[in-house]
Amino acid sequence: MSSIKYSLLSLASFLLLFPAIVFSQTKPAEPSSDSQDVIKFETSLVQTDVMVFDKKGRFVDGLKPEQFQLKINNTSREISFFEAIRSGGSVIQPSEATSTQPNPINPLKADAQRRAVIFFVDDLHLAPDSLERTRKALLNFINSGIGEKDLVAITSPSGQIGFLQQFTADKNALRSAVARLNYRTNTKFDMDKPPMSEYIALKIREGDQQAMDYYLQEMFKQNCYRAGGETICTVSPDSAKLLIRQRAQQIVTQSAPATDDTLRLLEGLMRTAAQVPGRKLVFFISDGFYLSDRKTGAIDRIKRVTDAAGRAGVVIYTLDARGIVSDSIDITNNKPIEPGGLLTGASLGEISASQDGLTALAADTGGQSFLNTNLPMSEWVGKVMDETSSYYLLAWKPDNEEQKRGKFKNIEVSIVGRPDLKVRVRSSYFKSAALPLLTTKKKKDKDPLKARDDDMRLVIDAPVTQREIPTEVDLRFNQMPGFGTHVVATISIDETALTFDLIDGRLAADVDIGGIVYDDKGKPINSIVGRLRIFQRSSNTAGSTTRSIYRFSTLVPGGLYQVRVGVRDLKSSRIGSAMDWITVPKI
Repeated sequence: MSSIKYSLLSLASFLLLFPAIVFSQTKPAEPSSDSQDVIKFETSLVQTDVMVFDKKGRFVDGLKPEQFQLKINNTSREISFFEAIRSGGSVIQPSEATSTQPNPINPLKADAQRRAVIFFVDDLHLAPDSLERTRKALLNFINSGIGEKDLVAITSPSGQIGFLQQFTADKNALRSAVARLNYRTNTKFDMDKPPMSEYIALKIREGDQQAMDYYLQEMFKQNCYRAGGETICTVSPDSAKLLIRQRAQQIVTQSAPATDDTLRLLEGLMRTAAQVPGRKLVFFISDGFYLSDRKTGAIDRIKRVTDAAGRAGVVIYTLDARGIVSDSIDITNNKPIEPGGLLTGASLGEISASQDGLTALAADTGGQSFLNTNLPMSEWVGKVMDETSSYYLLAWKPDNEEQKRGKFKNIEVSIVGRPDLKVRVRSSYFKSAALPLLTTKKKKDKDPLKARDDDMRLVIDAPVTQREIPTEVDLRFNQMPGFGTHVVATISIDETALTFDLIDGRLAADVDIGGIVYDDKGKPINSIVGRLRIFQRSSNTAGSTTRSIYRFSTLVPGGLYQVRVGVRDLKSSRIGSAMDWITVPKI
C-alpha cells in the first residue's frame, strides 16, 4: 500500500433534519457508465410486517404461512415469502417460501432483523414538565433499552438537536442529543384579558355563540361604566364582536406555524427513513395539537405523513406527554376562570381534539396511541419495544406496473379460523427494493484533483452507508500531556471487493480514500483525501476476506466527534463508506 497524499478539503457545514443516516444496505445494482447522476433499484418483493396478539395482548408465535390470508384491495394474494422475525436478534421461526422467487431472500431476512428506532420529540408542543419527563425517559432508554442491533435517532422539529440527529448506536452521541432538548418558549403576542386558548379561538371562528357571549360579557365589563345612572360603553356590540373575532383569528394564525412545522418535518423524516432497511419505529412524543382548522391544511398534512410512513415501512407510536390530562389551568395560563358556565359547552372536547392528530398518526400506520395514562413514559417505551421485537414478515410479488412503482394500496391480513386474534398491520405497503446507489458525475471539464475531492465528499457524506466495498472505521485516542490528544482513525477495506489489474507487472488496485472529522455541531475539524495503490496479496483465496488497513490522526480538544470515511475503486467505480463516534476526555 503506497502512502496517501494529504490535502484539506474546503468544507461547508450544513444541517438538515437528518444530516447523516448510517446503516447497512442490501446489494445495489451495478453502477451506470452514464455521465449523469444515477439512482438504480432492483426489482424486488413487496413486503409488510404483521403482529398478531391474543385477547390478553400477548404476541402469538408459531403461526404458519398457510394460516395467513393476505388481501390487496380486497383481492386475495399468494404469500411468496414468510418468516417469523425477532428484531435485533435471530430469526425465531424460519419457514420456507410458499413459491419460488427469482429475487434473493437472504438480504430481506437480514434487514428485517435490524431495527431503526426514531424518537420524534415535538418540542414545539411540549410544556416544560412534559419535556423533562421526556428527557428522563430517553436517557433511561439509552442506558438500558437499546437492543444489540438497534440504531437510534433522536430528532425534533425545532432543529435544536442539529448535527446529532443521526442514526447511531453510540450512547454518548445519543445522550448529547438529549442534552440539547430544551424548552422552546412560545412568545405570546396575545396579552388581552381574560386569556383565550387556541381551542376556544377555533370555536369562536367556527361560530360558537356561548364562547362569543362570554368574551362579549368580559369585554363590556372592561369597557363600560356607570355615570349618572346610565351605563356608558366605549365600544359598541358590533365592534366588540369584530374585535373578539380578530383576536381569535390572530391566536389561530400564530399557532398554525408550529403545527405545520411539526407535521412537515415529520413527513420529511418519513421520506428519509424510506432509505433504511429493516423494521422502523417512530415514537412521536407531544402534548398534542389541533387539526380542526381546515384553513391551515393540518388534516391534509396528517394524511401526507401517514402515506409517506406507509411507503417507507414506518410504524408510528404516539404518546401524550401530559399523562392524565385535566381541564385545570396549565402552565400556558390560557384557560380563563369562568364560573358562569358559558364556556362549558365550548370547552367540551378540547382535550380529545388536541389528541386527534396523535390518534390518526398511530392508527393509520399500524401503531398505537397512548393517551390519558399515568404509566411512566420509560415503561411505555419499553412495552412497545418488547411488543414490536417479534413479528411476521410477509412478502408477495407485484403483478403490475402500478404495484412495482410502489403505488399506495390497501392491505388486509387476517388469520384463517381465528377471529379471536387481533392482527396489527399497516394499511399500506412498501417495496423491499435495494437502496439507492450513489454515483457521481464525470467532471472532464474540471481539474482532476478538484473533481476527485468533490466525488469523495459525496461518498463520505452519502445519506446511506455504501456497502459495495465493505469498509469499517475504528476510532481510538492517544493523550499526550503537554501536547494534546490525537484521534486515530483506522480504516479497513475488504480487498475481495476491489478490482485488481496489472500495474507495472504486479496485480494492484487504485483506490481513492477520504475522511472527515466533525465536531458535535457538524463543523469539519480536519479532512484527508488521497489515492492508495493496493497490491494483491498471494494469500487471497476464494471466499476469504483480506483487509487493507490505513490510519490517519487528528489533534483535537476534548469533546464528542464523528469520523466519516469513504473509498472508491477507480477501476470498477464501486464505493464504500463508514462512520463512528468517539468521546475525547478533556485533559
